[in-house]
Amino acid sequence: MDYLEKLQSLMENHPSDFFSLWEEYCFNDVVSGDELIVLLEKIKSSSIAPAFGKIAESVIPLWEQLPESEEKDKVLSLVFDIQTTNSKRLLELALQQVKKYEDSPNYKEALRIVGLRDGIFFTHCLRHFALLMHLCEGNFVFHQGGWGVGEIMGVSFLQQKVLVEFEGVLTAKDISFETAFRMLSPLKKDHFLARRFGDPDAFEAFARKDPVAVIECLLKDLGPKNAKEIRNELVGLVIPEEDWSRWWQSAKIKMKKDSHILAPTSSKDPYIFDPKGFSFISQLQASLSGSNDASKKIASCYTFVRDLGSELKDEANRQFVIKELKSLDLPADSALSIQRAMLLSEFLGDKSSELDCENIAKLSEDQMFDIVNHIEILSFQKSFLSLIHSCSPAWVSVFTKILLTTSTSILRDQVFKALIVDKKARESILEKVSAMIEQPLLYPELFVWLFLRVVSGEDGLFSESDRKEIGRQMLASALEFMHKVAGSPQKDLGKKLYSFLVGQRFLAIRQIIENASIDYLKEFVLLSSKCPQFTQGDLGVLRSLAEVVQPALKRRVAEEENILWTTSESFTRMKAKLQSLIGKEMVDNAKEIEDARALGDLRENSEYKFALERRARLQEEIRVLSEEINRAKILTKDAVFTNSVGVGCKVVLEDEQGEEDCYTILGPWDANPEEKILSLKSKLAQEMVGKTVGESVLFQGKKHKIKQISSIWD
Repeated sequence: MDYLEKLQSLMENHPSDFFSLWEEYCFNDVVSGDELIVLLEKIKSSSIAPAFGKIAESVIPLWEQLPESEEKDKVLSLVFDIQTTNSKRLLELALQQVKKYEDSPNYKEALRIVGLRDGIFFTHCLRHFALLMHLCEGNFVFHQGGWGVGEIMGVSFLQQKVLVEFEGVLTAKDISFETAFRMLSPLKKDHFLARRFGDPDAFEAFARKDPVAVIECLLKDLGPKNAKEIRNELVGLVIPEEDWSRWWQSAKIKMKKDSHILAPTSSKDPYIFDPKGFSFISQLQASLSGSNDASKKIASCYTFVRDLGSELKDEANRQFVIKELKSLDLPADSALSIQRAMLLSEFLGDKSSELDCENIAKLSEDQMFDIVNHIEILSFQKSFLSLIHSCSPAWVSVFTKILLTTSTSILRDQVFKALIVDKKARESILEKVSAMIEQPLLYPELFVWLFLRVVSGEDGLFSESDRKEIGRQMLASALEFMHKVAGSPQKDLGKKLYSFLVGQRFLAIRQIIENASIDYLKEFVLLSSKCPQFTQGDLGVLRSLAEVVQPALKRRVAEEENILWTTSESFTRMKAKLQSLIGKEMVDNAKEIEDARALGDLRENSEYKFALERRARLQEEIRVLSEEINRAKILTKDAVFTNSVGVGCKVVLEDEQGEEDCYTILGPWDANPEEKILSLKSKLAQEMVGKTVGESVLFQGKKHKIKQISSIWD
């Protein structure tokens, strides 16, 4: 344990031991400015600060050993923050230190304010004096209380006030010097926060031109930050939200070649700025020595040679990497040994017999498939697949297996392009496509990938004349697929299909359904209505697109939607209600109006106003009810179909525990939720409409299966 760690551990719990060790520390021949600053800042905020203040002068000999720098000034400023003796020696030292400001017009007034004119009490004098000298119009400060960065708009040494405009406050604030000493910290004009606040447009242009320089500036001024924290400092303030992903990816690639920014090993760890810079090869050495995992060592070497190929011009560096890779104890014909061989061969010019065609041809189909799946570096997966294609007679079987199982689109592209060139393999793929159209969940990821290629015309499997029909078949399967995966672990594939279908104003759907038959479009509208990914607005657009292709569909749909289904009993009841409204209530209301008018002054006559309001309500109720009666259609036995859920059906739902509920679907006039009679327009009824026995519905957050559909007349 070094002095810094020992002193920090003794500071709070063993003060006496701390002061003994401090005396020993003061005799050091070599002084580290960084270490001294950390230690003094710890002391300043600790319980021993008052006691240490009496011996703060003991730091001066250590301070004198430091070279001239901002670091040295910081140490002395901390000494004056802690000291409590206000000795003559410290006064002389302080006056000597601030003499560099003597050309300032407010120099003498500043001496008085910080206590250096009378020399009686001058704790914090250097820090306060530096702040006073910084208080000039156009300079920047940081508010410790949450107001953020501020630009100085004016200063009065007579009133001892400064006017500051802060980023977090609507109006400029007058701040006394006394408050400023406690709450404000000076910022240089090239400080990250000052540049971001002072001229955001210029700083954005700079960030776009040189992203690495901006990250360096951020880390230098704000300290180590992880990727999320860097994002919070830049998005919306320097880089617009919509440009962030592209900008950050570009910055990360460039940072890998920057010797001043140490990249983290995980996303939660911070990026660290080192003004002195570091050696890339030493960073690799540290990474390799800190791990016994062969996979991680190969990945580290790969990242080094891929991103920092120029470092390999130094033969010593190249030989070091080769030696480290060859020293790994790996089983033969394993994914790790293949990756090592490729790394040595492709990047380091050291060819290995493991990659010879003879050795690749000896591998079994299962061995090759297993190696491909366990290679962690994508470029090596692609290279090994190329070797299999060139050297192994079993390549078709391996490629087909990978096509059906891989979740990596780049690998799927590679094997697919190779397979469709081979006649037998092409026939096999066409059979798989037919099977997927019937059962899209058979190979879900491949189905989604191939559907997108077929619709885009990039499949290479079908002729232009066949692609249209295949596209329609796959669209129907895709909609069924979206419905089935909505609540499953594969729901992201459903979202991917949704984004593709609605993208570019439903371009894919418009292309597929062009010139489609009315029967296909009816099925298309029905299937799309079952997909929870589509909003009501989306469904309206899909219906409109179908109607554009087949205008006859619009008339049928309009007629169906306009019907208000009702039983004969409800129809009679509503007609009686309408007659009552017209023949009795309107007559009674007319009498109320006449009686109220007879009372006199209509301006102050509340009975008259209430009577008029009631007339308006009655007239509206009569209008609505008349319109509904005109649209009403009495439900008969012939109008009810039980092959799928619809109006006039009784539906038995079974939940996951096996409990059953029976719901009846009728028109709005007959609805009675207490007796489980649902309106056709209700949310649950709409969820069930069109579905058949065995299909599932979501109700009250639970999954239910349709067990039985029967007619209300059964």
